[in-house]
Amino acid sequence: MARDGIVLIAGAGPVGLAAAVELTRRGVAVRIVDAGEGPTPADQSRALAVLPTTLRIFEASGITTKLLAAGTKITGADIALDDKPAFAFDFSDADTPYPFILAFPQGGTERLMIEWLAAHSVPVEWSVGLDTVGETHRPTAMLSNGERVEAAAILGCDGSHSRVRQELGVPWSGEGYPGAFALADVVFDEPIDAHRGKLSIGSSREKSHALLPMGENRARLIGFHDSPEALVEAFRASIAEVTWKSTFHVSFRHAERMSRGKVFLAGDAAHVHSPVGGRGMNLGIWDVAAFAHLYCEHRETEYETQRLPVARAVIDQTREMTDRLGRPPAYLGSMLKYAMPMATMLAPVRRKIAERVLALDLPQPEWLHS
Repeated sequence: MARDGIVLIAGAGPVGLAAAVELTRRGVAVRIVDAGEGPTPADQSRALAVLPTTLRIFEASGITTKLLAAGTKITGADIALDDKPAFAFDFSDADTPYPFILAFPQGGTERLMIEWLAAHSVPVEWSVGLDTVGETHRPTAMLSNGERVEAAAILGCDGSHSRVRQELGVPWSGEGYPGAFALADVVFDEPIDAHRGKLSIGSSREKSHALLPMGENRARLIGFHDSPEALVEAFRASIAEVTWKSTFHVSFRHAERMSRGKVFLAGDAAHVHSPVGGRGMNLGIWDVAAFAHLYCEHRETEYETQRLPVARAVIDQTREMTDRLGRPPAYLGSMLKYAMPMATMLAPVRRKIAERVLALDLPQPEWLHS
């Protein structure tokens, strides 16, 4: 059911763009503004993993078809201990039409959504930020170009330093995580298996790293290293080129509220965590898809009660996964080497592992089951 008035979306990253797509396809008028000059550069993959629930959500807009045509399907993973093979598993037992992780650079995902919005006469207003939020029950906003906007709702998708969250005065709870992560997108001299991820768990944090393929000879490397150069060296592989690299610190934080009146928070504006598990961009897209569904049913007051527990659960999960990789418990080696190969002979175990990796153990969008 369409709504009167516009929804003002602050932030045109993947989460804000997904909000615009989901609201527009449901007949809701939107404006989407962003203080930046344009989308993520095409040569910076950033958020790489597109999970099955995201693909289900984008089916209705047709974006899923384009993602599948452009991305790389990662159908399983090989696990090693200090670079020595331990066991392997695939995702085929997961209960989903998309039993894989789709690897596709964030810049590409954003451009597919920008093209969809342009085709539906919704331009992204670049170099226009949200400066202030007025009264929240009949929300108004002042934009950086001096324009005052009256909106039926405001959706803050403006990142971890969210101006919308600051304007609402919502506490930002949590803590930082010790140490650094390094990322490197690389091109190999030789072809790699484009459909299998690789995870090596080491006896120390510097020896734990992962590889996510992005094609027949391209991959994303990620690990607990102080520099991308140290990460690349850890793979001892024939790397022809490093196309993008980054070092960053992570936090595990969430907003104490995800709504106030008719102003809402989503994505990194509402929660941040480590990149382990590839949940970040996907969780934000699930936020805004839920918002669009609830808003069109005049149930947006349920948004916070539905999404905040999921955000907290994901933060707990990713913290546990990050700790296990960064500080492996003494029993982990024996469990992976001996117990897991036997356990994964059982279909229910394989399914549980696959659905945890693919985030299918989290609450799924209610409208996909209706």
